[in-house]
Order: sequence, then structure tokens, then C-alpha cells
Amino acid sequence: MPKLTKKLVESSLPKEKDYIVWDDEIKGFGCRILPSGYKTYVFHYTSPTTKKYSYLKIGVHGNFTVDLARDKAKKWCADIAQDTDPKEQKKAKAIEQKKSILFTDFWEIFNDKYIREHHKPSTIKGNKSRIKNNILPFFGAKKISDIQLQDILAFKDSFPHVRGNFTKCIGLLSPAFEQAELWGYRDRNSNPCKGVATSPSRKMERFLTTPELKKLEATLFSMATSSKASPYTLAAIWVLMFTGCRLNEVLTVQWGDLHLEDGYLYLKDSKVGVRAIPLSDKGKEIFASLQRQDGNPYIFCGKLLGKPLNNINRTWRKVRTLAGIPDVRIHDLRHSFASFALKQGVDLYTVSKLLGHKNIATTTRYAHLELEHLKEATNKVARVFG
Repeated sequence: MPKLTKKLVESSLPKEKDYIVWDDEIKGFGCRILPSGYKTYVFHYTSPTTKKYSYLKIGVHGNFTVDLARDKAKKWCADIAQDTDPKEQKKAKAIEQKKSILFTDFWEIFNDKYIREHHKPSTIKGNKSRIKNNILPFFGAKKISDIQLQDILAFKDSFPHVRGNFTKCIGLLSPAFEQAELWGYRDRNSNPCKGVATSPSRKMERFLTTPELKKLEATLFSMATSSKASPYTLAAIWVLMFTGCRLNEVLTVQWGDLHLEDGYLYLKDSKVGVRAIPLSDKGKEIFASLQRQDGNPYIFCGKLLGKPLNNINRTWRKVRTLAGIPDVRIHDLRHSFASFALKQGVDLYTVSKLLGHKNIATTTRYAHLELEHLKEATNKVARVFG
């Protein structure tokens, strides 16, 4: 076989099957001719470490000249003579390059490959400011592989008064470092966030009492009759009270999700995925009372044509002030729904289903309410014994 030259490569025509035109000077160096017409320089060799037959792709003819490909093959021959496997050396170099990228560059990869796939748009929106203002300014200029426990602790010290924000940042950083390990940007089992203490999230639970509920209902009726607020906003509050739904689930519900005759909402993209929400007779009355706005698929219409209601805080503050419950948050209506359900004898498992929890463990935060109901039941039984 003659020496591999540009003329020889270009005169080698494709066949039904791919074949290699070998060079007679460097053992293992050749050009693979594919049926498609592509011509690729290759180097075949026996690994000095594993003793297995292997090969490396040098480059495509046109992008690589014969001389450049030959120089690469010569270098690999020299490496093999010194008991170095060029493929393993290439892998090690690629790993080294990966580990040397800056955190800010890795975050772009993490955002594209993980966050966009695993996080809901509302979650991405909520985390945007802490990524921009906290995480990237602190870690951005560091190499992804250089970040250690002491860096995380120093990051923690930068939150002297807002520990809850640090906890949320760790909730983003920890999976980022886990993925960095899986993708080869860090050594395995090197997550620097492990073992770092975070502030437990405060379970702020406020339950409406029955008298407070009556005041709230009277206030909503009064505001509706006097037209002091958008009927869609007031209706959204009623629905939150009657269903125990999350606020975003209610505000983004569309007419296509409503099955009024069968008495349920069918949400295809709730916080927990697909979810069917049963409607009580009162809930059905609220939906039946609402007018459908032309060109708007959303049930609770906002000020912009074709858009949903996106904020009810202003009206809610007014409602709760007039009702004499200024400390009650919107989310407390969800807690109160669970509270009233348990007081009416609904078991914890059913409450979990009504609230749309992924598992009943989340619902056990209301277990003390069920216990109080059981205590009342026990006292009723005790009366039998005089």
C-alpha cells in the first residue's frame, strides 16, 4: 500500500461498504471511505495498557489535511511507545477541560439540561432573582470543580438576616452539584452542600374559626352586591375557600378544564401534575355565575384581554381588613379548608386527596387537627358510660 497522499485520498471512490486506505509509513494510520462519500482519517492501534484493539478518529478529509492527520498519528505512535494509551489520554484531557469551566458557564448548561426540564415556569420565575442576585455573583467566577464546603459556608455567612433565602438557594445549588458529578464536571460524591445546616421553613398555619368564616362570607357578599371589586376576583376567593386549591391552580383554570355537569375541574398542569378537583354544590354555583369573556380561555379574567387574573392581593387585603382578619393570608384559606374538613369527620387520607398532595406524609401536618376531632369523638363515647 503506498503512502497516503491527498491525491490518493481524493481518487479513492466510495463503494457499497466502507473501507480503509492504509498508509504504508505509519502503522494503523489510514483514511476510511464511507459509502456516502465522506472520508475520515483514522488511527488503529493496540492499547499498551489494556492490550485491546482500538481506534481513534482524527478528522474529516477537507477539514483535516493528510499532513495534519499524519502528524497526529505520529504523535500517538510516540505515546504508545511510552506505554500511554492515546484514547485514555484524550478522555482525561476532556475531563480536565470539563472540570476547568467556570460555575457561570456550567449554570447555563444546568439551566438548559435540568431546570427547564424539571422546574415549572412559576418556579423558574420565583427563583430568577436569587440566581441573578445571590448565586451567580458569589460562585460565577469560580471553577465548578474548585467549589468546596468552605465556599458554601462563606455563602451562608452572606445571608446574616435572611436565612430562608439561603435555604432556597441551597435547594438550587445542591442538585446543580449532583448533576455536575453525573455529567463529569466534578468528582463523584463531592457535593459541597451536603451536611450544611439550613433553616427549616416556617410552617405558618393560620386556620379560620367558624365565626371568622362567617365574617369573611358576609364581607364577600357585601362587596359583591356593592360592586366594590371585580366579580372574577371575588369568585376566585370563593373557589379557594370551597376547594382548598392552590392560588395558581385557580387563577390559571380555563373553561376547557371545567366539567360543571359532572362537578369537577380537570387540571393538566397543576403543581403535582394532572389533577381532578371535585366541586361541591357551592363551588358549582360560583362557576355557573361567571360570564364567559369572548376570546379569553381563562375563567377568571384579568384586566388584559385574553389573559387570566394574575394578582388578587390588593382585593384580598381589603377583604380581610373589612372582615376583621388582617393576619389571614390567601394560602390560609387552603389550611382552613383542611381544618373544616377534618372537623366534619373527613379522614386524613381523603383530605390529602382533596388538597392534591403527592403523598399523605405532606398532609400529616394537619394530623393534630384530626386528633382533636378524635378527642371530641372519644368524649362523646365516654358519655355512654356515665
